[in-house]
Amino acid sequence: MPVPFKSPPRLHQLLTTFPGISALFFDMDGTLFDTEGIHADAMLAMAARYDIKAPFTPEEVHRLMLGKADQMVFEIIKDWQGVPRHWDAGTFIAEKNANVIELLKRTPVETYLSPAVTELLIEAKTHPLYMALVTSSERIVTDELLLSTGNHSYFDLTLTRDDCPRHKPDPWPYLRAQELSGRAPHEVLIFEDSPVGLAAAVASGAHVAKVEWYGA
Repeated sequence: MPVPFKSPPRLHQLLTTFPGISALFFDMDGTLFDTEGIHADAMLAMAARYDIKAPFTPEEVHRLMLGKADQMVFEIIKDWQGVPRHWDAGTFIAEKNANVIELLKRTPVETYLSPAVTELLIEAKTHPLYMALVTSSERIVTDELLLSTGNHSYFDLTLTRDDCPRHKPDPWPYLRAQELSGRAPHEVLIFEDSPVGLAAAVASGAHVAKVEWYGA
C-alpha cells in the first residue's frame, strides 16, 4: 500500500518508516519536478496550432494523460478532430517534446522544483543511497530537465521511455532498475505521483511513496 507524503520528507524519516532500504527510485514529472502542467501546456499549444478539438475539457484531458508515456497519449488523441492525418507517434512525440523544451527554457526553475526535494536528494546521495530516475518521458526532455536544474549528478541510473520496451503501468521499468542496481524489491523505495506510475511501482514489489507535495 503506497504511503502518502504531503511534503518532501527528510532522509531520517524515510529510514525510520522504511527500515532496510538502500535505494531510492524517483519518477520525474509530478514527482521530482512539478512539470505536468508544462506537458499540458505543450499539448495545448499543439492543439491551438492545428485546431485540434478534444472531446474533453482541458482539465479532463490533463487527468486522462497524467503519467502516461507519449506513445500512449498519441493512441488516445490520434483520432481527435483536427489531428493531422500524416502524424505517426514519432512525429507527434518529436513536436510535443520540442514544445516542452521551449517552455522549460522560458520557465524559472524555482516554479517547478521544490528546494525540499533537492535537500532530500543531497541527503540521500551523502548517506549514500543508490539513486535512480525512472520516467516515461523521452531522453531528450529528461536530460534537458536534469542538466538545467543541476540534478543530473544525483542519479546513479536514469531510465527513460527510450530505454524501456514496456512502459508504466507495466512494472518493467522499475524491475529493470532493480536489476541494474542490484537491489531486491524490499531494499527499494519508489516515489510516484500518478495512478499509472503508482500501479507500476506497486507491481514491482518495492516500497512505494505516493507523492502529493506538488498538489497531486
